Amino acid sequence: MSNLTCYIVDDEQGAIDALLALLQRYCPQLTITGSAKSVESALVHLTVHATDILFLDIKMQQETGFDLLKQLPANSAHIIFVTAYDEYGVQAIKFSATDYLLKPVIPEELIAAVYKVGQHKSIQAEQIAMLLQSYQHQQFNTQKRIALADQHEVRYVLIDHIICCKADNSYTSFYLHNEIRPVVVSKSIADYEQILSLYGFVRIHQSWLINKNHIDSFKKADGGYLMMNNKMSVPVSRQRKHLLKDL
Repeated sequence: MSNLTCYIVDDEQGAIDALLALLQRYCPQLTITGSAKSVESALVHLTVHATDILFLDIKMQQETGFDLLKQLPANSAHIIFVTAYDEYGVQAIKFSATDYLLKPVIPEELIAAVYKVGQHKSIQAEQIAMLLQSYQHQQFNTQKRIALADQHEVRYVLIDHIICCKADNSYTSFYLHNEIRPVVVSKSIADYEQILSLYGFVRIHQSWLINKNHIDSFKKADGGYLMMNNKMSVPVSRQRKHLLKDL
């Protein structure tokens, strides 16, 4: 992986020092260009110096990381949240960021997040716009798109266009309207269940999460399965058949 630059924004010096120590030990390929404890100080640096990765706290004393995102230059950095703020409402936000690390940071998760940036070094112009949209709409459950990062790119897809999701260990395959090949993402289906359940998705099997707006019919044969409007058949587990009443 080629050298990358990074910058840290957190209102607690102890948190900055802890992350610096982890980066120096586990991510020696990163060049740390500095840190800031406020949005104003961060902007002074970031408007002049380009950086590949911005490690950003969400909830600071008098401001938030989103106050900084609103003022960042376009295509400025990959955003990796490093925060203790893990309330349910922020689930939508985490899927628009390059990654999301909870304090105290686990070294393996930090290494994986930095590696992900190396795999997708080019900045997607939509990322910061997606983050701000998620932040503004998550409290009303009106999020329209979700970011899906596969091996080659980050897709920003309409939630309404997701027909169903299939689990494969720690990966999730997304089957989309009018697309033959699924988008395969390296996050578990349980993570996506948390956010997509707000938008009409139901976990009808351990391995399947479906969008109830794309159901064609329920077939009683072979233990029971759903026919989706893309002609896919999705099994319904015995333990979850009661959910069909709500569908």
